[in-house]
Amino acid sequence: MIEVVPLRRADHIAIVMHDFSTGGSERIAIRLANRWAAAGRRVTIICGTTEGPARALVSDQVVISRVYPRIRRGPLSRVRLAEAIEPHIHALLPDLIFAPGNFHISVASLLARRLGPDRPPIVCKLSNPLRRSDRGGMRQWIFERSLRRFTSVIDGFIAMSASLHAEATAVLGPAWIDMIPEPVLEEAGDPAPLPQGPPLILCIGRLVAQKNFLLAIRAFAEIAPRCDARLLIVGEGDQRRRLERAIARLGLGDRICLPGHVADVPAALAEARLVLVTSDFEGYPAVMIEALAARRPVLATRCSPAIDEILVHRSFGCAVPGSVRILSTMIGSLLDGELPNEAALAPLLARHRIDQVAPRYLQSFDMMVGRDMKHAACPD
Repeated sequence: MIEVVPLRRADHIAIVMHDFSTGGSERIAIRLANRWAAAGRRVTIICGTTEGPARALVSDQVVISRVYPRIRRGPLSRVRLAEAIEPHIHALLPDLIFAPGNFHISVASLLARRLGPDRPPIVCKLSNPLRRSDRGGMRQWIFERSLRRFTSVIDGFIAMSASLHAEATAVLGPAWIDMIPEPVLEEAGDPAPLPQGPPLILCIGRLVAQKNFLLAIRAFAEIAPRCDARLLIVGEGDQRRRLERAIARLGLGDRICLPGHVADVPAALAEARLVLVTSDFEGYPAVMIEALAARRPVLATRCSPAIDEILVHRSFGCAVPGSVRILSTMIGSLLDGELPNEAALAPLLARHRIDQVAPRYLQSFDMMVGRDMKHAACPD
């Protein structure tokens, strides 16, 4: 068999990132960047600011190029970021530009228009669902129509699962969309044994409205009088004071802890008996894969089309409507239930390991760069 080698490949990949926040999209992008650089590709992260705890995760092999002056997140900051990145692209001449999530779709689209038809291809990962129940029928229709027009200048998209790929195809139409699993896991390791003492229920994520940790607190309050469990909500964000007030009103300050950002997620998972995900919406909830890799069951709201692709065995946990009563009932059941089945877990974990996924991205990027692509004239 003759191996077909593209005439060109993505030797230099530019990643567009606003900052180094603790969001999952940023952490995954950095994890991929480190692997691509280790594989011999040149990788440059172009950012608005180098602030954020995830900056410490970047390998020395990855170059960071910050725009000047610094651009922090705020009103119209993505418009300003796209404008500031343009001269960096002209100077660096990357083979491909990668935007690591929905937050950066607007940056990618505006940048494509600014660079014009002679630019390198731009690929964006879809990190959140494109269809959400909170938009309603007409709002969702208007959103999809606007999104198709706005993203028509982006050359390709990455969807993280089969269901998310099907959704993206339905929303974006004839766009080039590849399906690559989320590289949530490093190499395989031995799971920690269950800790002794009162069971710990763990939530992980930014303290923002989307994660709906208020629902987790209310559900925990329902079971608190009947068991000695504790609730730990790991993360930081603008909802902290609201959550703290709710905890104080419920008189649960000694049972619920908000320690802020925790760098060592595996250590937190090792202390848990159950992982609780109460988001209103998610793309592909990576924390569920991390929890299962630690052999901890998951209780989740139906926040993502991909939920059923993750909870494929009854021992993995379950997904339920976002109801305080239903969640509290299931928390009690899962705290006393079985741990994830090893045989059923193995294929799920294997497809999310970084050593399997990072080369898939490079193959996809090489295919994109190797195409004889002629960009359509960008609309004004």
